[in-house]
Amino acid sequence: MTSANAIRTYTATRVRGLAGWNPRAKTRRLLDQIHAILREYREHLPLTCRQVFYRLVGAYLYDKTEQAYDRLLETLNRARRSGVVPFNAIRDDGMTENAPGGFYGIPDFYRGVRAAAADYRRDRMAGQPRAVELWVEAGGMVPQAARVAHHYGITVYSSGGFDSLTVKHDAARRFLARDVPTVVVHAGDFDPSGLSVFDSAAEDVSMLVADLAGVDDARGLVDFRRVVVTPDQIARYRLPEAPPKATDRRGAWEGGTVQAEALAPDDLAAELRAAIESVVDLDILTSTIAAETAERAQLLARLEAEGW
Repeated sequence: MTSANAIRTYTATRVRGLAGWNPRAKTRRLLDQIHAILREYREHLPLTCRQVFYRLVGAYLYDKTEQAYDRLLETLNRARRSGVVPFNAIRDDGMTENAPGGFYGIPDFYRGVRAAAADYRRDRMAGQPRAVELWVEAGGMVPQAARVAHHYGITVYSSGGFDSLTVKHDAARRFLARDVPTVVVHAGDFDPSGLSVFDSAAEDVSMLVADLAGVDDARGLVDFRRVVVTPDQIARYRLPEAPPKATDRRGAWEGGTVQAEALAPDDLAAELRAAIESVVDLDILTSTIAAETAERAQLLARLEAEGW
């Protein structure tokens, strides 16, 4: 096969493009299980491949090995290319997009205005005694976390990039720009790396906040809370554990490890919701949503009256 730039040739070993598929009986049984999982968690789609893997392990005794996970990845690859599994049911991010935006003319602008009015939302964090941010370790979990967090007006950040000094400095400045203290709730893996990422980011950002504010420490300005995965959740949900990786030498560790994606999507949503509601003033939130609903109706009525 010749590559698109015609610089080199190589032997293709994997299917390209959309391709028909006639899987063996064993694979068809696996596909039936995958479809059952996608139906069960249809309100949380798209799922990550790792989430499908852990649902298979928990519900169908699928092998909990990296080799089995690799087989699942290949199965999902072929299933999506053949139309057996919808592309939009699985999330496997790998690209960052930054589009310039724009309109196709004045009629398109008017449609955009109407759409903006129909989606009108207040800042649901406004008036709250604390600002809240949700950090998740895995970027693939951001859309599912956002479905929970956005109801409360909370922004979700992928904390995997918090080894960046720029990102941590930006977070510290963001916290200090607010008139109220910030609570960061964090969801990540229960393993040496996951805890180390959280602990080091929390410590470094807190010290940056204190230094920028000219105070001895950041207490009263920012509070970091790890809410997923916890030892209690591992026991309560009977999450499958694995030994720590031999290459992960971040501090002493006893017992097994658990990835955040081992939590069923509905259980993950419930844990995040409970953590957020322990911080948010729900009475203030209810008043904000009521005002938002009334103002949205006013905007739509005015646009209608003016022929928009």
